[in-house]
Amino acid sequence: MKNISKKNEVVSVIIPVFNLESYIERCLRSVTGQSYQALEILVIDDGSTDRSAQIVERLAGQDDRIRLIRQENAGVGAARNRGIEAATGRYLTFVDGDDYLSRNYIRRYVARMKQTGASLLIGGIDFVTEEGKVISRLMPDRYIRFEHEEWPMRIAAVCSHFYLRELWTESGMRFSETRERGEDFPIALYFAATCSRIDVLESSGYHYVQRRSSATHSFRGLRTIALPYRSLEEAVLKIRKDGIVNSTQFHEVFVLRMLAMCAFDLARGASRDKKKELCAYISRILKTYYPSCSANQKVRLFSDTWFPFTQKAAVWLLVKLVRYNLLYPVIRFI
Repeated sequence: MKNISKKNEVVSVIIPVFNLESYIERCLRSVTGQSYQALEILVIDDGSTDRSAQIVERLAGQDDRIRLIRQENAGVGAARNRGIEAATGRYLTFVDGDDYLSRNYIRRYVARMKQTGASLLIGGIDFVTEEGKVISRLMPDRYIRFEHEEWPMRIAAVCSHFYLRELWTESGMRFSETRERGEDFPIALYFAATCSRIDVLESSGYHYVQRRSSATHSFRGLRTIALPYRSLEEAVLKIRKDGIVNSTQFHEVFVLRMLAMCAFDLARGASRDKKKELCAYISRILKTYYPSCSANQKVRLFSDTWFPFTQKAAVWLLVKLVRYNLLYPVIRFI
């Protein structure tokens, strides 16, 4: 049994779990084995029907920092929200129950937060096989407010984001509980616009497991899932209400990048009705909230933004198609 040192500042680690009996022990042991010991480990069992909860209970008996919270199956957004409400630490971070961490992962984040005074810190991700082989790595380098604010959206997954918990308590921001996919995007969009102290950590250590049987691995876009239409618009409205403190140009680019991904990637193979719904949604969002986005210098094909050229091209094309009412005529053939 390990006790949380009162001298350290506690990190609340929120882990949603649904039917992960083959993975949750590795995940939890990577968290309890952190070199940074001041942890509050909140495992939210989202109505699992396998042995996940029993495994967590056994490990909680060995380490009193682990707390199991049970709920009826309501989705990952609801599970994370339950964890946010229960958290008491100074810092807050998320780990998916089938992923795992390097030993010094949390220590590096806390040290960087203290060094820079950041409220939101974004680190790298290692995409790995179930056996632990690194497939690819996404690593941030620099964040420069008002000049280069790309990384909060290039790495939008909350699992590699480290927060002061007060960001969540003061803003009241929460995950969508509608079971739509892409629940991380509205969160990333909101804090990228409204958090004045963002920094990046040039280090990976979060191992994002690419499970062969996972929803992500078998993801087939609009053919099988619902996109976060409502939660994304709610985030846009909340940003407008709470106020943008960072670059408005980058905020527009972030919105456009998400919508371009929906149009050019997720719509592939979808029915005409779903494509029409998506195109109507994109056109309405841009014409209602971002009517002047075509004048944004960051939207230019050869802008100085640190996005891959293919993403720049997708954003540029999306703006052109919406402006000339050609989005659906093009998307229908994808």
